[in-house]
Formats: sequence, C-alpha cells, structure tokens
Amino acid sequence: MHQTFDVIMVGDSPTYPNWSRSYGTHRLASHLRLHGFSVLVIDFCSAMDLQIWQSICDSAIGENTQLVGFSTTWLPYRTTFSSTNKPEVTLDPHNWISGHNNNDIFDRNSFTFHAATGNAKSWIDIVKEKNKKIKIVLGGSRLDHYLDFPADYFVSGLGENQLIDLLTQPKRIWPTIIKHDVNSNIRDWGWTSSTTSYTEHDQITPDEILSLEIARGCKFKCSFCSYPLIGQKDIAAYLKTEETLYHEVLDNYNAWGTTKYFVVDDTLNDSIEKLEMLARINQRLPFDLQLHCYLRLDIIATQSKQLELIPASGIVSGLIGIESFHPVASKVSGKGMDSSRRKHTLYAMRDAWGDRVSLTGSFIVGLPGEDSVSLKNELTWLLKKDCPINNHASFTTLIINPPRPDSYIIGSELDKNPQAFGYETPDPTNPTHWTKDDGTDINSFFDAQKLSDELNRQYGFIKSLRQKQYQGHVEYENVQKDPIKEYFNPLVHMLNKNN
Repeated sequence: MHQTFDVIMVGDSPTYPNWSRSYGTHRLASHLRLHGFSVLVIDFCSAMDLQIWQSICDSAIGENTQLVGFSTTWLPYRTTFSSTNKPEVTLDPHNWISGHNNNDIFDRNSFTFHAATGNAKSWIDIVKEKNKKIKIVLGGSRLDHYLDFPADYFVSGLGENQLIDLLTQPKRIWPTIIKHDVNSNIRDWGWTSSTTSYTEHDQITPDEILSLEIARGCKFKCSFCSYPLIGQKDIAAYLKTEETLYHEVLDNYNAWGTTKYFVVDDTLNDSIEKLEMLARINQRLPFDLQLHCYLRLDIIATQSKQLELIPASGIVSGLIGIESFHPVASKVSGKGMDSSRRKHTLYAMRDAWGDRVSLTGSFIVGLPGEDSVSLKNELTWLLKKDCPINNHASFTTLIINPPRPDSYIIGSELDKNPQAFGYETPDPTNPTHWTKDDGTDINSFFDAQKLSDELNRQYGFIKSLRQKQYQGHVEYENVQKDPIKEYFNPLVHMLNKNN
C-alpha cells in the first residue's frame, strides 16, 4: 500500500558531516504523532540535493499531506535580515555555523546551500506540484535570518501547541507570522511526561549520539542568552518526571541500542534534584548512560556534592560556558564569581573525575572591559599541561541581534538594549557588526572576530603538536559517514518499497 505522510519535516545536522540529528524536528514529530498525524522527518539536508528531494516527495507526499516544515536551527547565519533584500552569504567560518566551516565538504547542490543563498523556491515548487494545498512552514532558532524563504507561515519559538493549532484549525485565518505561544506553555499539554521517539525511517544506529531534553528552561538569566524560558525557579514545572525519562532512554536502547545522548537543556546541573534523579535512572538501566551536556561552573563551586553526582548521573563530557575570567566581562556575562574560585573548582573537578569526564571550555571575545592581553592570558592558561579543560576550548565572537520590527525571535537582554552594555549597532543591515568604546583594543565586531581567529588558531596549532592529554574523550566521537549511501539511499528505498 502506498504510504504517504500528513506532515514532512526537514532539518540539518548540528555537526555535519558528523552523524548528528536535528533535535527539534524529531521532538515536534513525536508530539504530532501522539495527536494522530503521520510524520516523516528528513535529516542531513546539507547532503540532500534536488534529485533526492524529488524522489522523497514522489513517494511521501499524497492528498493527505497537509504540511511540509523546514527548520532553520542549524542553517547558516546570514548577514541580511530584510525580506526585501537579497541576502549576502559568504562561505566563511563566521557566517556558517560550527560544522559548516569546511567548504571542501559542503555540497553546493544541497538544500542548505540553496536556502542560505536565497534560492529555495525550486525545492518548494516540487512540493506544490505534488499537492498545491500543502502549507509550507519555516521555524527554528534562526528564523530571523531567513525572512526571504518562500514559506506560507513562519512559526516563532517552541512549536508544539502552535503546529497542533495550525493543523487542527484549518478554517481559522492564520497570520503569516504565528507566535501566539512561543514558549509552548499556554496550556498544560503534558511537557513533563513527553518523550521523543524515532521510527524505522530515521535509521537510528547504536553508535550515534541522540538528543535528550530533560528540562525545558533554566534557573539563570545570563545577559547574552536568548533562550525564552530562562529565569525559572519552580523546577517541578519544567523537569520531566523520573519514570518518563527512564522509559524514554530504555525504549531507545531496546529499539536502537542507543546509550549516548547530547542533553539539550540550557544547563544540566542547575539543581541537585535533577542530578540525583539522573543518578537513580542510570543505576536502574541495564547499560551505562553516556551524557554530553552544558554544565555551569559556579554551581559546582557552591554545591560540592555535584562532584560526586555528575559522573554518577552518566555525564561523560561537559561544555562549560566560562565566557571570561576578566572581572568586568564576567560580571556582565552573568558569570561573575571570582576567577580564582572558578579555576580552583575546575582543578577540583579534574582531581575528582580524572578521565571519567572530559571538559570543553568556551570563551566570548568582545565582552565589555576585556582587552586582547586578558584574552591571550586565558589562552596561555588553557595551554598549560595541567589545565583541567582537557578536551577542547574555543573563542567565539560576541554576536548582538537587536530586535527589529519584523523580528520573530525573542532576544537576550544584550540584544534588546545593547547601549546599556556600551555597544552601538550603527549598520541596520548588519546588526551583528557592533562597535564599542570601553578603553580596550577590541572596539568592534571585526576586532573581536580577528582576535577570535588568532586565538583559535594558536590553540589548535599548539594542541595538535602535543600528544593528547586525554585519550578517552567522547564529546564528538560520532564518525563521519556518507549520508547519501547510509541514509538517503536506504530512505528512498524504504519509501519506494511501500508503493
């Protein structure tokens, strides 16, 4: 029997060409299936060309197909925000997300390339030729960068409730911009008992790292953070139940052999209760969890019990947003604990965990008050042989996205009021290209960008000359695979087999 789908969703890979999935599309697909919709998710659109897309649409689209959605979350950043201007897109590391900065592996025939360069119409034409009634929907965290995309609707924020409403209220007159529930919390739709699941079409393999959402929200409210559900205090309102999480990871293990997850929570260790729950779950499972996550350093400094709970919870690698050790910059970023105490905690973590947990540190270049000398001192510390950041470190240029009249995305405090932090954004067509005058030698986005390049090059070069200090790190251990041979060809075969 010919199987077609009510909904098709397309997402990119956060670490392409590594084998890594776009979480948001699978989360929404799982939610829609609970409401009776059949959903096909397409991953790795960095490797999908028009011929493959045509083959998928020929088999998967039918009269029942109501919606085809595309996620912007792992598409490239773009420099033009107006829907009336042609985007300026260059293939360089500052304009493309991590994983897309190797031009040699990037397929210029792919959906991702065409979307980034403003040429997605031919892809949408294929959909409309199959069924002109289909709604084309664009969502994801980089929605503002793709206002020229030929979509019927743009869904802002977390989409569970909004997509259900769009699909179940066909006679309602919908605005082009759908943002009536950007936080997906208008009503209790069952977040704490929700799970994300996969189907045979996803072709999950035991060696890959899936995504796991344990809590939707964060206690903290950092000035540069643009996530919508920050500053929450009631952990019971945003933490999944223990039984829900236990059965989600157990079901994935039984179905696909999955043991590894990247936890997409804003901060995994924001409470002792969450870590204790994970430790209990890990003890109950017939396998050892391997969790990769975001950790907040100052919490570990004030809650020493976390030194024991973090490895017991199954955490094997953590990304720590250090941002800066400079006193002024640290305070502005929301990480104002004294640098000596934070460094002392990092060494305590290394001593307590040894090789059981690998640590990656991230720093922001361009924060107020910090000059190049301070940042180079941080690089010197990172390159010490006994540095507890034993996996990797990176320096990222500060990006400011001030709100615009046509903006769909909720910005951070820094985005909303850059002047309060000492920044100006003089070019409305390139709002990320900020300037500041704080007495340092980093007075513009371009100064910060140049220094970020230099620091990352020096760090990578010197680290490559040394024997790896940590032999067991697993943060991005997913091997590179060929998405055409190992994903798209089998997917097309499965879809055709159902015809």
